[in-house]
Amino acid sequence: MVIRFLAEGDDLVALTDSDLGNASTYTPPIIERIKNDGPAYNPTALILVPTRELAIQVHEDIFQSTNRGTTARVLGLFEGKPLTSQIGPLKHGVDIVVGTPGRVLEHVERKTLRIEQLKILVLDRVDEILEMGIAQEVETIVGETPKTRQTVLFSATSPPRVLRMARKHLRDPELVGLTAEEFESAAASDVPAARMVNLYFGAGKASGVTPRDLVGVITNEGGLTGDQIGPIKIKQNFSLVAVSAEDAEDLVGKLRSSRIKGSKTKIRLERF
Repeated sequence: MVIRFLAEGDDLVALTDSDLGNASTYTPPIIERIKNDGPAYNPTALILVPTRELAIQVHEDIFQSTNRGTTARVLGLFEGKPLTSQIGPLKHGVDIVVGTPGRVLEHVERKTLRIEQLKILVLDRVDEILEMGIAQEVETIVGETPKTRQTVLFSATSPPRVLRMARKHLRDPELVGLTAEEFESAAASDVPAARMVNLYFGAGKASGVTPRDLVGVITNEGGLTGDQIGPIKIKQNFSLVAVSAEDAEDLVGKLRSSRIKGSKTKIRLERF
């Protein structure tokens, strides 16, 4: 059923307790799509997984199922390898990218990975992604992809925040493992939108700052969770992170002595 939905181009939310990811489920439709559409310079499919270990496993599974990369070009983007060593294959063109949000976002921000024409986005083990506090990185990546993409979300569990992410980014998704009533009920249980303000950090791209750095400081030293952090904008010499106005004053006090990339940086409130 899952493969049929994917082959038909439907968005999909699927609950599965697979410990090894779901590559055997989503790989065949992706490869068939690449065969039908023909190779392209920029990737047809992007698969995001929470950990380096899972990225390696999924990459190997897909590599083998594509006849060791001859049917479709697949590249793994994950920590543990120099980022610069991954730029060459990207310049030569790839069909499928498998990666962790942190490393994928680094390439997106450097413009070494272009996903503006992506056709298929797979979010695997989303519950783990949210538990690890890297949801903001995923949100930033999704924001760089076209709205016409097919989006597939796999999760072992279905807490409301997983289904809220699905409702935010998927279009009329098919459901596997839960009913429409369960999906709508959980996805609709949003906390009322709070008035947001920006935290201004006096460090940006020039200092090598990434969303992970900012989220790490705010969650570790400020006590917020990833779900309580709004959009992040990183400019050349400063960064803005949206948080609830209710939390903002307290956060500024807690973060005044924080260091980002080893250096102390100015932190203040900046209204939207």
